[in-house]
Amino acid sequence: MSNSQSALKIYCRRSSFQRVAYFLRIHILKFLTSVYFRALSLPLIRNNSILPTFTKVYPCRPTLTNRVFIPKSYKPDDALLPLFLDIHGGGFAIMTPSSDDKFCSEFANKNKVLVVSIDYPKSPAHPYPAGVQAVTDIVKAILEDETLPFDKTKVAIGGFSAGANLSLAVSQDNSLQKKIGGVVAYYPPTNWTTTIDHKLATKPKDSPPDILEGNGPAFDWAYLKPGTDLEDPQLSVAFAPRDRLPQKLCIIGCELDLLCGDSEAMAERLANIGTGQRVGTEHVWEQNGVRWEKVLGEEHGMWRSGVRVAERREKMHTDVARWLFKEVYI
Repeated sequence: MSNSQSALKIYCRRSSFQRVAYFLRIHILKFLTSVYFRALSLPLIRNNSILPTFTKVYPCRPTLTNRVFIPKSYKPDDALLPLFLDIHGGGFAIMTPSSDDKFCSEFANKNKVLVVSIDYPKSPAHPYPAGVQAVTDIVKAILEDETLPFDKTKVAIGGFSAGANLSLAVSQDNSLQKKIGGVVAYYPPTNWTTTIDHKLATKPKDSPPDILEGNGPAFDWAYLKPGTDLEDPQLSVAFAPRDRLPQKLCIIGCELDLLCGDSEAMAERLANIGTGQRVGTEHVWEQNGVRWEKVLGEEHGMWRSGVRVAERREKMHTDVARWLFKEVYI
């Protein structure tokens, strides 16, 4: 993302001052998030009820540890489970799969779904397309893993923020065509060719300050090498051809998020390919295999604490599970 007024085609090299500022911001964020999640993993603080069933490393990516959640109610002689592949967020630079443990554990147990939370190499040490390539390799390894009790005809991938972008990017890969039935993309970045000013202009006028306005350019610097093609459909997934994506797509945006306008534009473009009629409301609708939901009054990541946000987040995940069983796990 850039503060330039014009539409962008390639990512340009930043000034020395900007590079130093972005470097410091990214590494401070890395340090703070690392300390936070290390604290949460301490024995007296750790929530053992949401830990994965086990972790797994695949030979294709031996430095990346993935977390496997098998529903606690599952018995070895039960029918094979639907599979949900989760990719965590963090601006492509921070966080780990453990940050999604609560979501993965609850989603697996409430819906009797096998969930695998996938790790990927972080920027700036591993800029685009390293994360896309790593997740693609791991997804292929999971789909070939005969030790996991899942039905290969019932596979979905999804994620949050950066992870949502990666889920839409990976599902376009030649090797995964027709192997993934659906994507669930929670508040993804979808288009690097639109400017910060354009993104901000799509928000309601009374929106609070956006957490991505300050951090977004630093995350972009870490993820994108100078000269990167910003119209690459595995980066700016808004440019993805419809026939390269899974048949079923669920895209969710937060109304007060500067990424929401681009996500909605992507959903609209894809939904208008075909002859199906739109059903639903202004803010939650389905058409031609695409489901769009705009969560009103919420910021990126629905990060604020409180009962209201927790209830809305739970309803959002319940609605996603219902959609998956209606459209993908059939």
